[in-house]
Amino acid sequence: MVKVSYVLGILNAERTLKECIDSILMQKFSRKDYEVIIGDGGSTDNTLKIVKSYIKKEKNIKLFHNPYKLSEGKGMAKDQGVNLSKGEFIVFLDHDNILLNKDWIKHILEPFKDKRVMASQSLTSPIPKDTNFLKYINALGVEDPFATPYSLVAQVVLNQNKFNKQKDYFIFDLSPKKILFFGANGCAFRKSVFKAINGYTRDVDVSANMAHHNMRVAIHSKPRIYHKTSNNMLSFMKKKATYFYRFMNKEYGTKSFKWTQLGQPPSTIKFFLMVLTNLTLVVPLIDVLPQLFKTKKLFWLLHPFYVFYLTLLYGIITLSKIKNFFKYV
Repeated sequence: MVKVSYVLGILNAERTLKECIDSILMQKFSRKDYEVIIGDGGSTDNTLKIVKSYIKKEKNIKLFHNPYKLSEGKGMAKDQGVNLSKGEFIVFLDHDNILLNKDWIKHILEPFKDKRVMASQSLTSPIPKDTNFLKYINALGVEDPFATPYSLVAQVVLNQNKFNKQKDYFIFDLSPKKILFFGANGCAFRKSVFKAINGYTRDVDVSANMAHHNMRVAIHSKPRIYHKTSNNMLSFMKKKATYFYRFMNKEYGTKSFKWTQLGQPPSTIKFFLMVLTNLTLVVPLIDVLPQLFKTKKLFWLLHPFYVFYLTLLYGIITLSKIKNFFKYV
């Protein structure tokens, strides 16, 4: 019987896919107990060639075509992967996620011994040879620094004392007035979650929908993932601009999670105050000073600048779609 289903939604993933799959296969976990389900959105590079080379050797790797290209959204690759899965637990990975130790899956499943835990989230870790940008993103735990106040992983990294710790993992009980998002970069869910919330849509919406069911999430301190994302500022900002423009142009109307609300309980006023303080550079710097002093890693000094530039970028895009913004708010 399959216990774990890894689900990947990919498109033109040749840069990192091999490292991702190899890190899954190196796990100290019986091949008969897991499957790897890959939904490809019509890759035009060597992605399919790479996947098919693994399928020849590994019977538990399965490939399907995703005609909609996108990995996130109702009916897209990850949602299709959940529907095709046979496992009791669903693990979402992106092609640029690399599991850093052979016991990653063993550790990520440990919190499920508590029947109340419905999801188990991995932390990310930098590697020594990386650029300072990638070290910073992996240390923070969220790819978009603007989202730091909303991110469960980033808040655990920056404010561990605010979370209840049991053994090797932190506990967060979601509720409509207590929402932080999670789900990216290695998160395991009980498959029953998706029956309760009517399928997978996007990480942030899954978090919001789980909050309305008052579900519990664990954040394990041992299993770590390396997120091999864009490694320079230009490609990173271009990627973020593309995603945010797509959101403001069309996707804003389908989101369950409200970015214009912040805090516990969520408040629109707190959101606008955050936007203003982001532009000061000072407040974001204060947020990471404890980590800077604790780790003595200078890459933490990048935080206020990336927050500033992203806030400015998102503001410009918002102004270009101001009518949509007011509909969203």
